[in-house]
Amino acid sequence: MKPLLAYGSILLLLGGCASTPSVRTVQLLENTGTEFPTMCMLLQSDGSLQFKGGFDFYHPSSWRREGDVLVITVGGKAPFPADLYKEQLPKHVGGLTGYNAQRREITYRFVAATEFLNFDNFYFYRAERCHAQ
Repeated sequence: MKPLLAYGSILLLLGGCASTPSVRTVQLLENTGTEFPTMCMLLQSDGSLQFKGGFDFYHPSSWRREGDVLVITVGGKAPFPADLYKEQLPKHVGGLTGYNAQRREITYRFVAATEFLNFDNFYFYRAERCHAQ
């Protein structure tokens, strides 16, 4: 009986480890060199978007890719800044291609050559690591 109990315990431990997916950062974007502290956007492998150093009021947020388009859905209770995006849209500043205030979505053209992303009038550049506190 004791050997069966030991084998069962080992199987439970191994099964618990195998079922825990690890979330990793797929893309890191960083805003530095402004009058505000450094901020980061961490696009996670599970589709969540984590803000570090600012924009906490947009948690929880998410992201997804549709070909060359990056779609960000901002969460939280802060009002969606539709007027800001309406002003930016004709200029396509930072790859902005559209927004949907009802769904709280912002779309960007985001390819390998894209230098920065303009999010709420902050320029976020690709980075290797986040320097936000």
